[in-house]
Amino acid sequence: MRYTFSKKDKLTKKEHFDALYISTGGVKSFPFSLRYVQMELDEAEVSRQVAIVAPKRGLKHAVDRNKLKRQMRELYRLHKDKIMDSGVQEIWSLRYLGNRLNDYAFLEKGYLNLIEVYNEQRKKELDSKGSE
Repeated sequence: MRYTFSKKDKLTKKEHFDALYISTGGVKSFPFSLRYVQMELDEAEVSRQVAIVAPKRGLKHAVDRNKLKRQMRELYRLHKDKIMDSGVQEIWSLRYLGNRLNDYAFLEKGYLNLIEVYNEQRKKELDSKGSE
């Protein structure tokens, strides 16, 4: 596995964003929330596309939002291998829920917990689809 966050991994299509915000699939683990939808992507070799969101409501200064988004991209990039590969293409929206900057160790702990919760929920969803 290559530990990169390439242009192909970035979610850019408006239709995909719209689909994310009507979807019901998601998990939360402070300080992050994750929404995901199974969707056919244009890029065949990519298993998921990700949108990184740091709302202005929580972090007023653009410098802080940009720093946080860099850290979130880094977390995703380094821990890509821990995410369960469900065999289908997905789109993700990774959103920061906090209202202040935190140190990287705290963010990493929260992100790893979020991935654990996601993997458990995804296994349950795939098992229920398989048993139908």
